Amino acid sequence: MNDRTHVPIDGTGTGACDAARAAILIVDDAPEYLTLLGELLDPFYDVRVARSGARALALAMAQPPDLVLLDVMMPEMDGYAVLAALRRDPRTSDIPVIFVTGLEGADDEHRGFALGATDYVVKPCNAAIVLARVRLHVELKHARDRLREQNAALANEVAQRTLVEDEVRSLNTKLRARTEALERSVGDLGAFSYSVSHDLRAPLRTIAGFAELLVEAESANLSEDGRGLVGRILAGVRSMDRMIADILAYSSVEESVLRLSPVDLRAVALDVVRDLAPVYPAAEIVVGALPTVVADAAMMRQVYANLIGNALKFSGRAAHPRVDVDVDRDSAEGDAPVLCVSDNGVGFETRAAHRLFGLFQRLHAQADFPGTGVGLAIVKRLVERHGGTIGAESAPGVRTTFRFTLAPQTVAPRRDNK
Repeated sequence: MNDRTHVPIDGTGTGACDAARAAILIVDDAPEYLTLLGELLDPFYDVRVARSGARALALAMAQPPDLVLLDVMMPEMDGYAVLAALRRDPRTSDIPVIFVTGLEGADDEHRGFALGATDYVVKPCNAAIVLARVRLHVELKHARDRLREQNAALANEVAQRTLVEDEVRSLNTKLRARTEALERSVGDLGAFSYSVSHDLRAPLRTIAGFAELLVEAESANLSEDGRGLVGRILAGVRSMDRMIADILAYSSVEESVLRLSPVDLRAVALDVVRDLAPVYPAAEIVVGALPTVVADAAMMRQVYANLIGNALKFSGRAAHPRVDVDVDRDSAEGDAPVLCVSDNGVGFETRAAHRLFGLFQRLHAQADFPGTGVGLAIVKRLVERHGGTIGAESAPGVRTTFRFTLAPQTVAPRRDNK
């Protein structure tokens, strides 16, 4: 053995430190061929060498190379046995193996290829042929490795997509179930509304009828306390009847068909003011230049009737009650104006604002300000039916403002209202 060679026997060449280079394992019991092939390949590859089949298998299993140059004729364990062992182990089964041999018989080639050899190089070796074939099979192996990685990534992506599709199907199933449950709830609500309007109102009318008959027929025989009790019965009946009417109005918001058409909001607000102003003769009501929008006229009238009526009721005790119906020009953006109704009434505390639009939510005592607590809940649903939002802010006793929007596509071209 030539001790001056820089490729050691049964070890690793100087290229070992370069992790980016392909690893080549050279297996031959002849030191001169180890040296020859090692010096040929070391400038380009990470070269490892082994003098026996057993040592070659140990090196290959510990750190699988990218290619093996394998001598066929070796004592104890020949190249065929080494190749068969490499092909049996999953860690080394796909490593390209080039036989380096002095055998030139067709039977030897067939046997090698049958065991899984990649190529043959006949001794004595031609350097250019060795380099070309090593380069070719290393590149093919790297291409296969990349393809395998891409296939694995694709398989993972397919698996992830399958999981997502399964999740979507599951969510769709849940959505269908919730939709069906909602449809049943809507149906139940319709049945409840029918029951409220017929089954509950009928006994109320009976109670009211007999109470009124009692007052008319037996008034002379009733004491003052008795007449007061009958009056409380009638008041309770009227209160319950108003609550039932509001419940029906709230439930009808969802059932009503949205009939869109150009609606002059100023004309709607002025019409509402004409109806409500006589009830609040001391109030000053100012209607500004409201836009024309594409909306349901009946629903817009109900929105303004509830908001203006609410403002008049809660500002009724002010020294100079005032209600403003206008557009908040500081908040308006393009064709999506912010509509507002303001008053100088008692208002509400900021911490209670989240309760304003809840069904049957009241922020003031019934004795101070009568009502069922349904009006603002109806307004909220009507605004939402038009794709808008509503909110409110208040400085109690100074200014309370309700602001609402409609979906941009429902707003018609703006024009001045005279």
